[in-house]
Amino acid sequence: MIVIVGALHRETSGITRSLGYSAAEGPEDFTVYTSKSNQNPPIILSGSGPERASRATTWAIDEFNAKAIVSIGFCGGSKEHQQSGDLIIATGVINLPGSPFEWTTSIKTDPIDANRSLSLAARTAVEIAGLDYHLGPMVTVSSLATTSGTKRWLGKVVGATATDTRSHAVATAATAKHIPWVSVSAVLDDMDVNAPRIIDRVDAGPKQRGVNIYIKHLLQYPKDFRTLRKLKVASELAKTSLTNFMPAFIKACSDLKVPNSSTALQ
Repeated sequence: MIVIVGALHRETSGITRSLGYSAAEGPEDFTVYTSKSNQNPPIILSGSGPERASRATTWAIDEFNAKAIVSIGFCGGSKEHQQSGDLIIATGVINLPGSPFEWTTSIKTDPIDANRSLSLAARTAVEIAGLDYHLGPMVTVSSLATTSGTKRWLGKVVGATATDTRSHAVATAATAKHIPWVSVSAVLDDMDVNAPRIIDRVDAGPKQRGVNIYIKHLLQYPKDFRTLRKLKVASELAKTSLTNFMPAFIKACSDLKVPNSSTALQ
């Protein structure tokens, strides 16, 4: 069985609505969705951040006897010519712990390669669905890369195609249990966007924030209104891409018979 690990409701709400998911029992700080159709994988939402992603992945593997893990969610672009809603299929993941002030070119990054069979299924799915996508390393950071300068540095120096706060943690937990994995993310903020710090929700749970939080932020920082409005539109584009991707990916996995007994070896 394939199991999907995500972070936030807003990233997967299109999938859960369109494919007939309903809430199921799970750990108190996670959200779990299952579908009446056996073809649709369970979805576990961990909330933001590497620690939550790691715990959710380990729990999901044990609870559902997972044979493959798919990490999905939003990410930040770190290369030219990426737009909100473009999908990133990670060829591998790189870990960059600590704050930007601690990053150096010699820091240990613990790269992990994605499973080739699952990556092929993901590439097949985006072609079938007609979605724009990019291939390359996903860099996981401890807190969101919100400034254009940081995203450019991660792309140029570390080689990031995009950045998130979950994929390396998911991959590490899956690899520890010898479970194949792949990471597919939708670009929220492109490389040129300087995002307000309020969008950094690391260590927060999966539920959506209330509008009052943003109103209070805008009362203090009114200049952020235009950027937050732009990110709202970008969020819908990113969510739509993931929603369109998932049924095509499920079909591709079925057609390619992934996962199978040899998937974990590739």
